[in-house]
Amino acid sequence: MAIKRLSFHLATIENQSTRLKEDVKINLATPPLDLTFTNPLENYTSIMTRITAEDHNAETLEQKINELDTTFSAYSVALHRSVANLVLKTEESPFRSIETAKHLRRRDVDQSLNVYGKQHKRCLQGTRRNTLSAIRRWVDDKDTSKRIFCLLDFAGSGKSTVAKTIAAEWGRCRLFARFFFSRDSTATASTNSFFSIVSNGFACLDQDFRESVNEFMEQQQDWELLSFEEQFGGLIAGPLRQLSRRAILMIDALDECDNKHGRRDELLEILSSEEYSPLPLKVLVTGRPERDIMQWARNTTTAYITSFRELEGNDEDVERYIRTRLQNLPRHVQDRISLVIHGAEGVFIWARLACDLLLSTVDKEALLDKLKGQVRLDDLYRIALEQSIPQDIVSKQATEMVLQMILAAKEPLSIAELDMLFPKRGIVEEVVTLLGSLLLYQNLQDPVRLLHTTFRDFLTARLNTDLMSSVGSVRPELGHYILALGCTKLLEYYSKQDDAEFSQLDQVSYRKGFQIFLKLVGISLYNVAEKVGFE
Repeated sequence: MAIKRLSFHLATIENQSTRLKEDVKINLATPPLDLTFTNPLENYTSIMTRITAEDHNAETLEQKINELDTTFSAYSVALHRSVANLVLKTEESPFRSIETAKHLRRRDVDQSLNVYGKQHKRCLQGTRRNTLSAIRRWVDDKDTSKRIFCLLDFAGSGKSTVAKTIAAEWGRCRLFARFFFSRDSTATASTNSFFSIVSNGFACLDQDFRESVNEFMEQQQDWELLSFEEQFGGLIAGPLRQLSRRAILMIDALDECDNKHGRRDELLEILSSEEYSPLPLKVLVTGRPERDIMQWARNTTTAYITSFRELEGNDEDVERYIRTRLQNLPRHVQDRISLVIHGAEGVFIWARLACDLLLSTVDKEALLDKLKGQVRLDDLYRIALEQSIPQDIVSKQATEMVLQMILAAKEPLSIAELDMLFPKRGIVEEVVTLLGSLLLYQNLQDPVRLLHTTFRDFLTARLNTDLMSSVGSVRPELGHYILALGCTKLLEYYSKQDDAEFSQLDQVSYRKGFQIFLKLVGISLYNVAEKVGFE
């Protein structure tokens, strides 16, 4: 029970953070500081801080959560009173226009969720031609006997790259929605927001679909509490039945959808249900050929299963990719490119990482010598770590800690956010820069993601002795401690600041600052739950 109540408080913080994001979007005026509201809030966050700062067993945690429940009640009463007073004061405000009210009622997709796979790149021109042609023929075929196209292949073969290429085409001219699963965050690894995001994707492209969804939400205002199948019926199936045009749904990296509570099984069951076969909907699925996914595809009569080996037949695409990436290297290096082509064995992620390393290293000949013989993807990750990280103990420990934080975070954090939580400022940016070939990010404010899910698997392998020799033992559970401690120190710092400092900020800065504050409280609570060991 304790973890459920702690989860409630975490959900409360996340909900408040979401509302603040909506405020920033429509530029609502910042309300004046109200001590009758801020004092209970300070008490509430103070208890959260103590929970994160201290070690607990089940009994002491229960006592703290009881205290948190009581304080939350006082905070809720104060919040409601504060809002009521604010409404009375601003009832005639120009912000209460009809258009603003409509905007507030509309359900917007959280832009921080990377459900469109923004980190993925499109296919290099001239590669995966047969695969792209097969998908295009399938989607244009009026025969709906094979309404599900399953591209199932091993990790790193380029499935998401194909999905990103097709998405760029279909997003301009078709009724199209997509969801890219990823273990980067709890949100993109779960199905909790799957149907609402897919529905929103369709609604953005079709007025009739949008009106049908709005009607459903008006009639069923508790739709978020409905079962998985009922949400599909109300948000997607129902509106599609009323349309005269065909729709396409893309689901990328299905294997990264968490099946801890059987939610992936539920999704697969709905997709293959005979009840929904008549829908004007085709579904493109990519993923690894894991046992449950393969079994589902084989048992689904409306599914067509294929792979790159069947469609392309050889490794010419990977060779073309490597030669294009390395075409400007010196002649003596060009003569040894066959080592890279042979080593890739048709795996795009291997080819990409090897090319990145060759383009960034000074001693290219030495790296090519290391790529001789059988170099597995795990071996290449080890080489990348050895090449990127100084071999002194301090540098190894710093790299280990940063990787643990990235792995443990509930959602990807930026360099700036990681730096705020790291024990010593200025270290994170240097480490992330050194690991440039293994991480994905654009700037200090952009979320830092691992290069590929196979790199996550490599880092978290318990018996990975190669990794031990490179940077030590990377243990995600220790990342929870680092994040929780960093959040605690940061919350303690902000709780000591004078209200006068915040009153001098402009309205948008004030809201964004408080939004970050709430986000860090959420991170802290999440990592406390992980640290204590609750499921």
